[in-house]
Amino acid sequence: MAKSNEAVKFAGQFQAVIGEISGRLEKRGGNVVDVVSRLALPGNAWALDEIDAVFAKLLNIFLVKMGGKRGIAAVVEASGYTGYDPSIIERCELQKGYERWATVEIFDMKHFDHDPSDAEVEAEYVRRGLKRPDVDHAVHFGEQFQHLPVEGRPIIFYLQNPVLGAGGFRCVLGLWRYGADRKLGWHWLNSGLRWDRDYRFAGVRE
Repeated sequence: MAKSNEAVKFAGQFQAVIGEISGRLEKRGGNVVDVVSRLALPGNAWALDEIDAVFAKLLNIFLVKMGGKRGIAAVVEASGYTGYDPSIIERCELQKGYERWATVEIFDMKHFDHDPSDAEVEAEYVRRGLKRPDVDHAVHFGEQFQHLPVEGRPIIFYLQNPVLGAGGFRCVLGLWRYGADRKLGWHWLNSGLRWDRDYRFAGVRE
């Protein structure tokens, strides 16, 4: 019964979306049937790529360009931060060399009815089949997607190889926004830490 209800719900949502698209196309002098028939033509694969990119964005999946000739200082300086912890540059060495692409997925913990523990966050990466990011992912993502994060929803880069801070504490990188201020800085993993459910986390999908 649950699956049947979900199928009915999806069908209604799908019909509503198609109806909205159809109405918008008609205002431009087109129609949705003609568009769908053209999508099947080999020469229009570019349109499918555009649609795929829009769907991925709605799912908080981002293609991040990695590598290149610039060092970490240049990338961080180009990221539009109003502030960042300078020790990010001091402690970390950005991997240079050939350019490549990484798929970074941003997920939240809203399905928990409590603020999740550190262990629960680690388990969520495993459940989703995501690798934890490294500093390269955090730094390049911060430069290429400067509209993120939204205020009150920081993005945590739970590093694959955490940097050790004072007292031997592990630390991760956090991307924060407070009004007009956008910052990149360390977040210390203290014993017994619980994460706010409003926080979001970055994982890497291979």
